Amino acid sequence: MNEYFNTEVVTSTLRKMVDVLEENNIEYRFLGSVVIAAINGRLHRNLGDLDFVIDSEGREVLYKHLKHFGFKPAPGMFAFARKYLCLEQFTHDDFLGVGYFYGKFQQDGSFIMGNKQSNVRVDAFALEKTKYTLGGVSFMGIPQRAAAAGVKESESNPKRKFEKKILKEKGIEPFKNNYIHVTIYGINADWVYHLSMAILNVIGAVRVKFGLAFDPWR
Repeated sequence: MNEYFNTEVVTSTLRKMVDVLEENNIEYRFLGSVVIAAINGRLHRNLGDLDFVIDSEGREVLYKHLKHFGFKPAPGMFAFARKYLCLEQFTHDDFLGVGYFYGKFQQDGSFIMGNKQSNVRVDAFALEKTKYTLGGVSFMGIPQRAAAAGVKESESNPKRKFEKKILKEKGIEPFKNNYIHVTIYGINADWVYHLSMAILNVIGAVRVKFGLAFDPWR
């Protein structure tokens, strides 16, 4: 396995993000492939961006720092996500792209995005603060089993091949995918999340067959 990949840009972007988040006391958790890379002890492939969640109290501060560093809001479908999905996505010419969901960490450790009419809640155990280190940079991420659940959710994505291998070698079993809850006007609608993920996986699989990237936003 290639030990280099884009380690330098990943590490420099990660360090910059962690510095801003921690110096400004912004509650956060990193998600996805950067957590898997930390579990592995090194990059297992080139990473396209860094994903995390933050407490919305720090949203404006983080946004100002990103703009100061030269990050630009991603165009296209991310404009929709920015308006309706509590998601910000930024690009940069020299650093890795960064994307983050914003919401409120609750006293019990859970995390809620959205408003009174419609919201998404993530149970506390899936966001338990877990310390990782990658390339000499320490950061807080989601638990290993939660990261594994994310891999399993999109296991048909070709880029999950090495991630599934890493998790198997480490003996890390995914959480059951029952910790994300959707509420619409007071009615439980968890099925909306699961249906959305199923549709994205079908679309991704079809795109791969036509030689395209699994993710429709790539």
